[in-house]
Amino acid sequence: MIGKDIIMARQQYKVGTSINNLLSSGQILLSIILILVDFSNSSITCGPGIYSPGGTIPSGDIFLEYNSSTPLEITCILNPDHDLLRKMVRDDVADGNKSKLPSHRIRFYKNDGRVAQQYITIINSTAAQLRVSNPPASFDVYSCLLCLDENDNSVDLFKTSDMSSINMALRNSINTIGYHPKDSHDLDIGVCLNNVFVGYKPLNITNFSCVSNNWENLTCNWTKPENPIKTTYKIYFRLPGRAFSRSFTNCPTDSDVRENSCYWDLTTTPLYRQSYEYYYFSITGENALGKSSMPIRFHHYANIIPTKPTKIAAIDQTESSVKLVWSIGTMSFYSHGLVYKIQYKSQWDSNPEHWQTIIVNDKCNSQSTSLQTTSVQNMNCVEHDADRHHFTVSGLKYPFARYDFRIYLRTALAGGDNKWSAPGYITVNTKPTIPKRPPQTDIGSFQSITSPSDKSKRDVLVYWKTIEDNEKCGESFEYIAYYVYTTADKLTITRRSDEMYKNYAKFNRLSTSIGYEFIVLSYNKEGYSTECSKVYVPSESNTLDKPLSLTKNVFDKQGIFELTWKGADTQKLSTATSLDYYTLFWCEKDLINSQQCNGYMNWMHLPITVSRYNTTVFDNMEKYIFAISANSENPSRYGLNNLEASSSGMVWES
Repeated sequence: MIGKDIIMARQQYKVGTSINNLLSSGQILLSIILILVDFSNSSITCGPGIYSPGGTIPSGDIFLEYNSSTPLEITCILNPDHDLLRKMVRDDVADGNKSKLPSHRIRFYKNDGRVAQQYITIINSTAAQLRVSNPPASFDVYSCLLCLDENDNSVDLFKTSDMSSINMALRNSINTIGYHPKDSHDLDIGVCLNNVFVGYKPLNITNFSCVSNNWENLTCNWTKPENPIKTTYKIYFRLPGRAFSRSFTNCPTDSDVRENSCYWDLTTTPLYRQSYEYYYFSITGENALGKSSMPIRFHHYANIIPTKPTKIAAIDQTESSVKLVWSIGTMSFYSHGLVYKIQYKSQWDSNPEHWQTIIVNDKCNSQSTSLQTTSVQNMNCVEHDADRHHFTVSGLKYPFARYDFRIYLRTALAGGDNKWSAPGYITVNTKPTIPKRPPQTDIGSFQSITSPSDKSKRDVLVYWKTIEDNEKCGESFEYIAYYVYTTADKLTITRRSDEMYKNYAKFNRLSTSIGYEFIVLSYNKEGYSTECSKVYVPSESNTLDKPLSLTKNVFDKQGIFELTWKGADTQKLSTATSLDYYTLFWCEKDLINSQQCNGYMNWMHLPITVSRYNTTVFDNMEKYIFAISANSENPSRYGLNNLEASSSGMVWES
């Protein structure tokens, strides 16, 4: 039965209203072991039905406002009628120690540490007071204990037949929770305790924010300030207008108290009011020190975050435009203005993270000069028919290209990038068209090879710089090369190349005594490029002498090397024309024939006075071979205006 008495004592021991909270929190297993007996005749008590040597004034929980000049004062009063106190006094008298008052045995503890004696004042023979003039903001448990010496005969009170087991539990519990002093000869007996809260009157909440999700519900959240004193916050709102001017509506549930948030929708009571642009909130706080009220004017329509557009489709594509169509659901009923952000990028954009941006309104008569974004096109408007909204994105750079689009929306009254909806996505291909341009040629981008068996015949190779993939603009892309020759009797002869490669065409067994004009075009299934490139290959008699001994001297394996050559001593020109410049070519090698170019080609022009050139190839230098030509007159990007201009043609490095 003794064990059951201890359990009952633990369950029924209360100080004010806070002891249960202390026990449930697990902070202290049992700060003071007290024994439940009949204590109805005692005038000094720690609490109803609690048998202890005394009590504290004030009793129960203590609440103080921090920095308010109000000191913390706890008076511990011993009960002289308690059996322990009567026995203690009798023993002191018997021992001749009449000067040792029971109040001298009172100790105060703050949580697990003993309070310094400087804060303790002896009031009388049975009372001592703890006084802290300006306690810090905190929550602490202050305990009053009575110190008994192990050799004191008063301890025998706890060694009687029925009390011996209770005394052992008492001593073990005191040792466990840390209230037994280091001196093993002392035994602290619990008198009473107080939960002390030093804090603030209700402070204003922070980080208040409300968001309407797709204009279908409203959620408000806030941060409750730190306060050692438990403070309860509740949210209320009223709506503008005479009917609502004095009527505040509370949160549908107690989530404002429990979770610092509140939620309204069209099914809650009260329900979410979609049609009001402003809400007037009041956040009230209440604790043991007082009450507070914080008014907040909330701009409802500036804090709606729509859901992403759905049912996105593309219609009426051209080579440079796409008409997008989408739905916005509930937001189609919102009549206070929407703004759309349409972003796109193509497969050919060099920076895959960069999106072109267009900002558009949903009202064609709206003018907005405040919406500025990098890479933003001119403001336009989105047309709509019921829930179907559509807008044409024009000025797209690349035909026959894959474009990724994403569409956001927000209310016209919202500001900041955090109020956009999530994006809706679609991928669209623009329509094909004819190639944008022909490949580029140079005055000397040809090679003439005389037949060893028939000196009147030659093979001619015409080279060009290939166009970019994003300029091909359609399927079945290829280059077309042919020559045009006008006979003496004004008959025009046209002939396609005999062989076609990536960046050159080969014409077999042409006459060495005739000059030919070669035409190069780009072609796909949509047609030919509107422009063409031209290369004039003069007759052998009008061809300039080739530069001699083009040599590549490698300095290191990082791609740094020197090209040197010698100029021809004589010129074979029908008229006296000085040699003007050189063209230095570099080209990727053919994978099979390493002495032949068949890939990326580029060139540069050098003065005729130069005979050496240092250069660097940043990728693998073994991929490239070099050539040089000597030229007269000035080059033309897309051909020659003067067909009497002449070149030696290309001489490859030895």
